[in-house]
Amino acid sequence: MANTKPQAGANGSQAKNTNFTGFAPKFGLNINVSGGGGGGGRGQMIAAGGQGGGGSHFILGDPEFNSAEDVRNYCNHVRALMIQAAIELAMASKILEARLAQAQKHPGDNPIQARMRALKVGRKLKKAGDGATAAAKSAVGAYGAFTREYADLMRPRPQRPASTNPFKF
Repeated sequence: MANTKPQAGANGSQAKNTNFTGFAPKFGLNINVSGGGGGGGRGQMIAAGGQGGGGSHFILGDPEFNSAEDVRNYCNHVRALMIQAAIELAMASKILEARLAQAQKHPGDNPIQARMRALKVGRKLKKAGDGATAAAKSAVGAYGAFTREYADLMRPRPQRPASTNPFKF
């Protein structure tokens, strides 16, 4: 079978408006979670979108909260992931707004109306970034609440010395 170029309009391009001009970088979210400590966050995200961490369906690995260190590691991984996502979403929002502001305008639109439409679309990505920031803050708050509520369990407890007087009848 020979490779032939598709005819004009074969892929639906006749219906597309391809008048965008300007800078349009591609974004991708790369997540690298290194396992460390007591097993929390041991899964790794595979760049191709596959499963990591022994078949886990979680980006951060299966949540195993067997120790205080596991809770701390998991919360730190969530915070780091969400901060990175928030930064990328904020950047993408601004780039999308700029790109849409340069798009072909509707007939009868003035430049302010075109800019306002671009802001409405970009605002949704900015809101997603704000949600990622809130998730990072909540992860820090979760560990703070954990340390407050379970501080007595996290401190090493003094061990009673073995009694030197055995029980006698």
